[in-house]
Amino acid sequence: MYYQSRSLIIKSMDYRESDKLVTLFSEKEGKLKAIARGIKKPGSSLRACVQPFCHSLLFFHQGRELDLITQGRLLDFYGNSREDIKRTLHCMYIMELLDKSLMDRAAMPRLYGLTLSILQYINNNGLNHLVLRYFELQLLIQLGYRPVLDKCVNCGRQGGFKNFCLEAGGMLCPDCSAGEQNGIVLYGEVLGLLKLMAHGNLNTLQRVQASGAALEKLELFLERYLEYHLERRFNLKNTIRVLKKSLS
Repeated sequence: MYYQSRSLIIKSMDYRESDKLVTLFSEKEGKLKAIARGIKKPGSSLRACVQPFCHSLLFFHQGRELDLITQGRLLDFYGNSREDIKRTLHCMYIMELLDKSLMDRAAMPRLYGLTLSILQYINNNGLNHLVLRYFELQLLIQLGYRPVLDKCVNCGRQGGFKNFCLEAGGMLCPDCSAGEQNGIVLYGEVLGLLKLMAHGNLNTLQRVQASGAALEKLELFLERYLEYHLERRFNLKNTIRVLKKSLS
């Protein structure tokens, strides 16, 4: 059976003499692995289409174990991002998030559309760390891990609570948080940004000016939240931190 789908290339690796094994996030099929035949041969028309974090229209032949990529057309290479090491690393980090969080063959068209919007934003406007945090939170929400921020996740009591429990996935009131050892304190600007990101959209966030301290706290919180629920660590986060220190 033949089919086609717009696809974001997550990563590729050598496979046999002239082929590559490509991991991609397709609009119709979700995350999958497929073989790009003859891609390492001179003049291969597929080579440009399966570069990491590029956007391509790919044509597939369904195989018994792995599908074959038979043809492709490059839709967006995100050239500005590739010329800037910081933008490149953050785009690759987005691909790592997708790779380590998505199930195989589970279509997620809303997440696919959001990822395209984020990559396009980075390519056209440069890095905006609040936009990156928005992607992380929206990924968690679409995977079923929406944080409960406006009431106690345990008893439902309303109030301005400050203690967030990773295990419970939300805020805890003082009574329910008694004895809690691994809570994260969230309040003020950080909590306000989380609520905005949970319910707002990308256009709204582009106009928000957040303090450096709030962005740093937000990044650490979402990193812990992602690692807790996905049970994965993200290698490119450490690379980004090392680069940030070297350039500061």
